[in-house]
Amino acid sequence: MFQSAMSGLAKKGRWLVFAAAVLAAPAGASERITWLMPEFALFDGQTRGQSRKGMVEPMADYLIRHWPEAEHEVVIANVKRSWRMIEAGEPACHLVSLRTPEREQLAYFANTHLVPPAQLIVRRAKLAQVPRGPGGEVDLHRLLSEGRLRGALIEGRSYGATLDAQLARRPARSIDLYAPADFGGRLLHMVALGRADFSIDFDFTLQFQRQQSKVLNELVSMPIQGSSELLQSGVACPHTEWGRQTAARVEKLFGTPAGVAALKSIFDLWLTPEARATYGARINADYADRLPSRK
Repeated sequence: MFQSAMSGLAKKGRWLVFAAAVLAAPAGASERITWLMPEFALFDGQTRGQSRKGMVEPMADYLIRHWPEAEHEVVIANVKRSWRMIEAGEPACHLVSLRTPEREQLAYFANTHLVPPAQLIVRRAKLAQVPRGPGGEVDLHRLLSEGRLRGALIEGRSYGATLDAQLARRPARSIDLYAPADFGGRLLHMVALGRADFSIDFDFTLQFQRQQSKVLNELVSMPIQGSSELLQSGVACPHTEWGRQTAARVEKLFGTPAGVAALKSIFDLWLTPEARATYGARINADYADRLPSRK
């Protein structure tokens, strides 16, 4: 239903925003909603059964289809710009945001799905220099403190409360921050090409981007010590009355049997075999708990 019609490119500083065409709305539509999503949402997947629209665009499709009385606009924006708009109280909601205590002070959330924890993405040639704990997991504190390896992360992005807290205490200049339009693909290429030594991202991001670029075969993902819990993702709307009502409507639309089935069909395809084996049962239980009969 949603057709990606890119109508312009605005550049300011280090962020990019691609605005999609405003979708036709019924005459006299009283409400206009801007849906923000990262560029990786338009990933053109090649895996059998995987949506060619990517991970997030089908969410917009579903909301637009089930909210016909409103006028909808879909905008591709980086994390930094998206959260500036939310903090400013603009009538815009981000479709894929990790829910953290800090962000709950800025936005109302409609929970959508659970995400496996982020991992360290490192070039194979640097594996021996990655400090590890007794279980073989990455010791992120030592990695950042020793400063032997150079990291690259996305400015304004959350990696979950546990990792966010560790990253906030990092030594100065241990990590370079970037504000690309996407959710990490460009940074993974930087690491693969030796312009940085590591990044932090989700294993499914690396798995599916490898299909598009063989150079990413130089990268491996590693679990991080102390970061093994599933992360709550959702739709984030401004901390205003408009945002509260919009988040509640999103929660309602995705809380029906059809809505839960839509979320499951969208996100299950992106679980790696390793994540499915470790977290699949808990993720399925979370979807089941959303059904009206379980509330």
